[in-house]
Amino acid sequence: MTPMGYQIKTLVAANGERLPILMGSDGLPLFEPTLFVLTEIRARNRATNTIADSLRGILVFYLFLNLNRIDLRKRLAEGRLFSMGEIENLARLCRLPIKHINSAIIHNETGSVACSVYSMEKYRQREASKHIKEIASTFISARLRIVRDYIKWLVSNRLLQDAVGNEYRTVLSEACQFVTSAINARLPTDGKRGYLGEREGLVSGSVKELLRIIGFDSQDNPWQDEHSRFRNELIILWLYYLGVRRGELLGVRISNIDFRKGSVIIVRRADDPTDPRKNQPNAKTKARELPLSQFLQDKTSTYIVKYRSTLPGARKHDFLFVSSDHGYPLSITSFAKIFNTLRSKCPSLPRKLFAHILRHTWHDRYSDEMDKRGVEEESEKKTRSYLMGWSETSRTAATYTRRHIRKRAQDASLRMQTDITQKGKIQ
Repeated sequence: MTPMGYQIKTLVAANGERLPILMGSDGLPLFEPTLFVLTEIRARNRATNTIADSLRGILVFYLFLNLNRIDLRKRLAEGRLFSMGEIENLARLCRLPIKHINSAIIHNETGSVACSVYSMEKYRQREASKHIKEIASTFISARLRIVRDYIKWLVSNRLLQDAVGNEYRTVLSEACQFVTSAINARLPTDGKRGYLGEREGLVSGSVKELLRIIGFDSQDNPWQDEHSRFRNELIILWLYYLGVRRGELLGVRISNIDFRKGSVIIVRRADDPTDPRKNQPNAKTKARELPLSQFLQDKTSTYIVKYRSTLPGARKHDFLFVSSDHGYPLSITSFAKIFNTLRSKCPSLPRKLFAHILRHTWHDRYSDEMDKRGVEEESEKKTRSYLMGWSETSRTAATYTRRHIRKRAQDASLRMQTDITQKGKIQ
């Protein structure tokens, strides 16, 4: 919970529908954000996580209003919104992790500086020596866009009210256009960075080290109990061998696995009433059937029979991966802790080791395999799209083939340079 008392809670209906709600300090849902979510986001059939991300942006906006002691309802009634300086402060706030915004609020509440003259620039300067890392530019853009859209929605609702005169309508509309343009001008761009620094898969040496460390019998395995050691090894193997997303992995049920056929069905089950997890993991793509190697089948079968079956809570459901203490379906938070532990306790592993990087690694291996087999590019795109659950026309593959494309481009460039030199066209 933030110092201002805001928090995001997910409500679960009897039919399994999950709806994140922004709560105020009184423990009740905030009316305008809730109505905005229902009419503008949920109505477009957006996923639960998308709604929660949107509410986090709106939460930052409300923190901005409180920090600067801005009565937005009063300003709307007066036909005005924000000054350029206030928009600049809002944009700066949207760049910070929420935990650092909380720190600024706590400092403000305990210090002598009044909230009404609060300056994020002063906070940034004071904390500069601590090297506060801003959130990724994509998240900054998402925050600013949702705040912009929320402000436009508030203005539209105000203009639809009765007894709104033409003069007032004009003034408020112009104020909204000013704010919209100012926020758009502050959206970060990554155009100058190009291909440098973009996420790629693990190099072969890092893969070997990861597989060595998470081995059940490895002395460097950071977990002590047998269930965690075996389960976490199996999780890494599923991610590495199949290239599935986190939500897809955590949503796999034992009933989805056909050991006679050697395959698993990845299914999207949004708002599943039988899933006890409030923050339900889910697949983002189409349902599809993936083959399982005999090695992966044997590992999975051993986990189910020898380790998972010993936990009483695991008998109440058929989700494959379960927690080590009570056997309930493994949560997103517990899943993330696996990689937090690997990064903190295994210094030989990459510092940026996350679950999704194994998805990039799978794509690198798949590209290499298709090249070895001499598969045509169009056919390769179709098979890759099927395995990932994308449509055949999807351009998502470009996100996961950066290393392969770069390597092919560099190899081609070197061959051209070598050919020119060997043919004597340049001395």
